[in-house]
Amino acid sequence: MTCKTHPDAPHGFVRGASHSEDRYVCECEFWEEPKMNERIQQLAMQTDIWCDQNVAQGSPMYNNQWEQKFAELIVQECCAIADQVERADMDSYVSKYIRAHFGVER
Repeated sequence: MTCKTHPDAPHGFVRGASHSEDRYVCECEFWEEPKMNERIQQLAMQTDIWCDQNVAQGSPMYNNQWEQKFAELIVQECCAIADQVERADMDSYVSKYIRAHFGVER
């Protein structure tokens, strides 16, 4: 078995498994690469739909528009969370500053 090359994969000797397998067993054999957050996947799909409706397929700007829309949706998601915090603490203006920093309007 070849060790996994992902930078987060742990590498070390697993004594019990190595003895029962009669070979060197590395920790990375039991490690799985982190999967993308489900909400991020939903935002990516939402971006695909938006681009399909608003940008010509094969256009040289398609990838640029996709990346821009995806980033915008992530910022809006962060701001929605900040808005929830603001409702609990009326002195906080977190979402306003996040939007201003990234240039995203409501």
